[in-house]
Amino acid sequence: MKAIQYSKFGGPDVLQWTELKESTPGPDQVAIRVKAAGVNPVDWKLRSGSIPFSFLFRLKLPFVPGAEVSGIVAETGKNVTSFKPGDEVIGYHSALEGGGYAERILMKASCCQPRPSNVSFEEGAGAPLAALTAYQLMKGLVKEDSRVLVLGGSGGVGHFGIQIARAMGARVTAVASSRNLQFLADLGASEGFAYDDSDYPGQLKNYDIVLDAVARSNPAELSGRIERRGAFLSTLPNPVHFAEAALRGIHYRGAMVESRPEDMRKLMAWLASGEVRTHIDSTFPMDQAKEAHRKSEEGHAKGKIVLVNPSAAQG
Repeated sequence: MKAIQYSKFGGPDVLQWTELKESTPGPDQVAIRVKAAGVNPVDWKLRSGSIPFSFLFRLKLPFVPGAEVSGIVAETGKNVTSFKPGDEVIGYHSALEGGGYAERILMKASCCQPRPSNVSFEEGAGAPLAALTAYQLMKGLVKEDSRVLVLGGSGGVGHFGIQIARAMGARVTAVASSRNLQFLADLGASEGFAYDDSDYPGQLKNYDIVLDAVARSNPAELSGRIERRGAFLSTLPNPVHFAEAALRGIHYRGAMVESRPEDMRKLMAWLASGEVRTHIDSTFPMDQAKEAHRKSEEGHAKGKIVLVNPSAAQG
């Protein structure tokens, strides 16, 4: 099979489209013929070695990146009863396991869900990591009529955060660049502010929850805008920010996203109903992962970037 792999850390040019040997699924795994794979910032941060505390992850090289895929089950392990060959699935597991930028991937069956018929393979592949990040950060905190502020509302996590908060009954305000204000409204934000507007800081009100989808703010900076006993949620855990929040009586939660079956089922239900949709910024053939990473690193993608398997006919 063909896959994108890197054997050293560095820029996008370390990504190589290469031939690898296919592996047989273990007892609890499925082998998926990959139709599409989502691109996420964690992929290029791991590739570059720039992710905070990367020394803790002990990534083994060579490595095939990619945490989320959609495709067709090709083979199942002996203990798997939930899927059979030919089933169309969406799967997500840890970015440290990787393997998604390939023609075939092994995943635990428990990390996969059936693909809703109204969701394309590209939309399915682009959903799990970013959507589950937003959902698991907000789960148990966002309630009916909660006032939620989403920073970075036009990106991968942010655009899901707006939609999921709305689906949970919240009133959502979002922040993005001025060129993306209409996009925020289309996603369901009742208010949108442009961070490149000099009047932006003074326009903010008070909120129960702040979701920092780009990890560029902190509880101290926004404490005056967060209600006491409110919450500051960040896509990047930071112990300093935890302490800042505690001093101000604010709950702090940093993303440690997991592939939980119950959360994946909830996401699939939202996707099937149309309450939540994946906005695709752009797609690239999988063998052009270098270009996809360059675009992601620019930081201006609206929604998700997705790799498409050039050897698979799209359904």
